[in-house]
Amino acid sequence: MFFIARSKNANLVCYDLNIDKNGKVNSEEPLKVYWINKTDHMGERSDLNYFQKKMAYGYNSKMTGKGIFEISLVAFQARKVILERDQKGKYRGRIVINGKPAALSKIFVQAKPENSMKVSWVELTGIGLEDGKIVTERIIPD
Repeated sequence: MFFIARSKNANLVCYDLNIDKNGKVNSEEPLKVYWINKTDHMGERSDLNYFQKKMAYGYNSKMTGKGIFEISLVAFQARKVILERDQKGKYRGRIVINGKPAALSKIFVQAKPENSMKVSWVELTGIGLEDGKIVTERIIPD
């Protein structure tokens, strides 16, 4: 669905659709979230730990319609991601990026140089739903 990249290192936090063997989205946990190691253990996949889920990369969801979920990322609750099917029946994460509806593909987090636990800015990237063009927005937290 989408991933989070960070300035801290090349590792990625991936958010995949969580479907069962019958092809249905898990209504309790519609996204699988995990790390992909791109540094010291190239390609290794690992689960988030408790603190990562609760403080940084976890999410909350609620079903708002048949097969439609509202996703709130723990560390970025200001903007909801709507998990829904497109016209072809494929799921996407719809979000507003720079005032335009888009399918979210990437979130990049730039940490503050003096404290990697603090965020300088976040950049959202997606594909515009109206024109199919790449759309981005940089958000500077208060």
